[in-house]
Amino acid sequence: MTLYEYLLKPVKSIRKNLHIRCLSEIVKQFSKFSSRDELIEYSQRPIEYCYGNRMIEACSPNNSTPINLIKLASDLRNQLLVRIAHCIHHFQSLPFLPAANPTLLSLHERYLKLFEKLTFFSIIKTNEDEEKFFNLINMFILQSNDIIGHLSIGCREAEKHFKSYKIMEEFLDNVLQNRLSMRLLADHYLELHKQQKKKDFNNNWRGAICMNFSPAKAVQQCIDDVSSICFETYSVVPYVQIENCMHKPLPYFPSVVEYILRELLKNSMRAIVEYNKVLLGNMQHVKNFFNENRQDALCKIFITSDPNDEHFTIAIQDQGGGIDEINETLFRYMFTGDIKEKEEEETNVIADFQERMIQSSQQMYGHGIGLPICRLYAQSFGGSLSLRQVARIGVDVYLRLGFIHTNSERVKI
Repeated sequence: MTLYEYLLKPVKSIRKNLHIRCLSEIVKQFSKFSSRDELIEYSQRPIEYCYGNRMIEACSPNNSTPINLIKLASDLRNQLLVRIAHCIHHFQSLPFLPAANPTLLSLHERYLKLFEKLTFFSIIKTNEDEEKFFNLINMFILQSNDIIGHLSIGCREAEKHFKSYKIMEEFLDNVLQNRLSMRLLADHYLELHKQQKKKDFNNNWRGAICMNFSPAKAVQQCIDDVSSICFETYSVVPYVQIENCMHKPLPYFPSVVEYILRELLKNSMRAIVEYNKVLLGNMQHVKNFFNENRQDALCKIFITSDPNDEHFTIAIQDQGGGIDEINETLFRYMFTGDIKEKEEEETNVIADFQERMIQSSQQMYGHGIGLPICRLYAQSFGGSLSLRQVARIGVDVYLRLGFIHTNSERVKI
């Protein structure tokens, strides 16, 4: 039974079968939403996808139709209402016990409240209306920063109550996919609003789309960011080498690429440090080793593009020892690197290495949701994320992303 079905049951039946106070509170909290006409209507509407090339064209200085912020706000409102309603439907379709998890329940309520606030803007007709809507979307962005973390915590807490892994996977895929598209569309509107109000028409940007996006610069920025976290955690940073064969920039959403790269680089740097810590005995020996071999790259990044295939690829090759798991397991939600004890003595070092990784700093290590999200985002942008294990050496990661400025329209937002 789903939470939605539970809420539709008569209260007398609920009280007769379940004498748990917290459950009755859940009913009080959400019963008012179970029959809302607007919510039902929007949840049944199909999602109208946006395409990068059309978004670029719509806000181009050469476009004969000038940007109309009121129309943009109205269109975004409708887009968000449909997608939020779909998210709420995914929450309401969960089996009862996972849906009643306090962390997931709080997210469910957050989406319901946002849906209510958006329905308040029934018509955006004036500049004042649009400014108020801008402030609401700005607040929505700020409040949505912790959604991924809460989804991870909630699903981990409720994992044993899902009837199957497939149910949890589909739920997370759907909610995270909707979150990504809502975030990108909202960011795009916010940036266009700021650019219009400030009369700041920078040819390098079309809303949230950078027209001269350089994957190599993004990689270097992410290396710098993750290196700071790595140094704060371990007091050492492995040397990372970049080989760039893609010198022509292209239009892209920098936030998507940077999010994926940070997650992948955290995995690689953490693996390199922890693996060498096991091999060399302690962190002081690791520091000495890194200092003595400053120019020996234990992590290499290769950037290439194929204009004919309309994709670019970023490959990360690390010497972090690898993980003794099949690739499909690594891409499972909630996988944390736990391993079974090995019978062979020669694998004890690897087992110890992985155990140390599990216990390392939370800054360099999440809740088992990073790799699945990275693959989901890559697939959303017409690409893929794949791993190749190199036994006792490390992992090769291949991130492939589709161009957004072509007419193929494989990338749907």
